[in-house]
Amino acid sequence: MFNFLKENSYLIFKMIVNQIGMTMFGLVLSMPTSVNDNLFLLSSVFAVVFYLFLLYTMTWDIGYEEKTRIDAKRMRLRPLKGFFMSLTANLINLILGALIAVGYYTATAYQMSEAGILFPTAPLASVNLFGTARTIATILEGMYAGIINRFFLSAPYIYLLIPIPAMITCTIAYLAGVKGKRLLPFFAPKEKRD
Repeated sequence: MFNFLKENSYLIFKMIVNQIGMTMFGLVLSMPTSVNDNLFLLSSVFAVVFYLFLLYTMTWDIGYEEKTRIDAKRMRLRPLKGFFMSLTANLINLILGALIAVGYYTATAYQMSEAGILFPTAPLASVNLFGTARTIATILEGMYAGIINRFFLSAPYIYLLIPIPAMITCTIAYLAGVKGKRLLPFFAPKEKRD
């Protein structure tokens, strides 16, 4: 595992930077659209699709670069490399999701907000754990804000599920890159003609 992290640390870092960039993009989109639920949802879906597209193209390129070495038997095919890179890049999201769920489900008392959301109110440790982790996750996963606002306001488990689309996308993209197949053919690399 240590060798995997050492060999792929730059690529994992690029995935984290993509998420931070898309978080800023999602937050900027959410500011003017948050007053209208439909626009807020639409901007969130757009930001998430764009984020997954960026992850797909980046991971596809990684697989495509390794294709020659794999075909020449100079490198062993690791079919889950895209998944593990994404899993590593999403560790902070998974940890925050776990802390949110623990804080929410260990609470002994809840209060309904004006928006109809149940928030934990006791014990204080659960309230603080839930609130702090949820605030950080909301900032780091800003592109999902409209989707969460529309469908998952009272569902703290959603923060555990948020990394799954990225992990699936990276798994598929890496395998497609290694095989030289593109999801959208007009994004295929230009072949050199001699």
